[in-house]
Amino acid sequence: MTKKGILSLALSGLMAAALAGCGGASGSGTAADSTASQGTTTGTSASGEAVASGSGETQTGSKDIKISVVMHAMNSSFYTTLADGAKQAGKDLGITVDVTSPSTASDLDAQVNLIESAIAAKYNGIATVTWDPTGFNSVIKKAEDQGIPVVGFNQDAEDCGTKAFIGQDYEDAGYQLGKYMFGTVMNGKGKYIVASCGPTDSALEAREAGIKKAAEEYPDVEYIDTIDIGTDLDNAYSVIESAYLAHQDVNAFLGVDVFSEAIGNFINAYGLTGKVYGAGFDLTEGTLKHVKNGDMQLTVGQNPYLQGYYSVMELYMNLADGADFIDINTGAQMVTADNVDSVEPE
Repeated sequence: MTKKGILSLALSGLMAAALAGCGGASGSGTAADSTASQGTTTGTSASGEAVASGSGETQTGSKDIKISVVMHAMNSSFYTTLADGAKQAGKDLGITVDVTSPSTASDLDAQVNLIESAIAAKYNGIATVTWDPTGFNSVIKKAEDQGIPVVGFNQDAEDCGTKAFIGQDYEDAGYQLGKYMFGTVMNGKGKYIVASCGPTDSALEAREAGIKKAAEEYPDVEYIDTIDIGTDLDNAYSVIESAYLAHQDVNAFLGVDVFSEAIGNFINAYGLTGKVYGAGFDLTEGTLKHVKNGDMQLTVGQNPYLQGYYSVMELYMNLADGADFIDINTGAQMVTADNVDSVEPE
């Protein structure tokens, strides 16, 4: 669990309650469009990083609230879905929501600089992805000292100072993936390799810990290695290929991030469907295709749209009405061949 003990909530019910109690927020659809358009960049930040920015009129009768959403990457449809959720919340609430991101994925210094810029620009609230265990502590403390609340979403660093976390319970999600793969797919025996785009990333470490926790329940399941596949699908394919050639007795590759799609790419290309199993995270079009055709047996969704949406919503509720911050678990959506046809890509 996260540092505040994630609450499992009915998100639709929270949304209804939030809109009902948020002062000037209106559900009439007349709120000004104050957020950035998809994929639009309007220049660079003070740190020289790419900025997707939107500004507009605040809805009549509501506070002139400005929220900065600082992403850690925008090089995947998963990340743009996070941003889309935040932007839509701005539209629905009639407030200004500006989305920024480093030009290079997971560039800690650049992301901290963007948060510094948001503080200097006197945004009322900040939402960001706290993926480094300690790298955001100082800048979050600086925001707090200036009366600017910060919420974390998608990835959570323990004790970093955020007011709330909106995202998945990573260890539980990894455990559920492991239970399904080791018990249902592999029948309690075999060897597996973990594929991670960031083996030292706190969220991905937690998912891997959940997988290994599940493996403890199956004495005949053996962990081989964790491989660093990076954030490029071609590179990820090559790393997985090398791992397979070194361990051709492996029965499964288990991904812990959005680049798990590379597992299915490799299994398909090598004709290993039904011989080597694959699982991973997030509902990209490519990964869902692999689940449909049997190259992968499972992918786990985490609802990135709601992660972005509720980050803005929580900040607004606190700033406009003084509502308390709470953690929100956006869940572990298990997608297999049985239900993949009903799932839309993120």
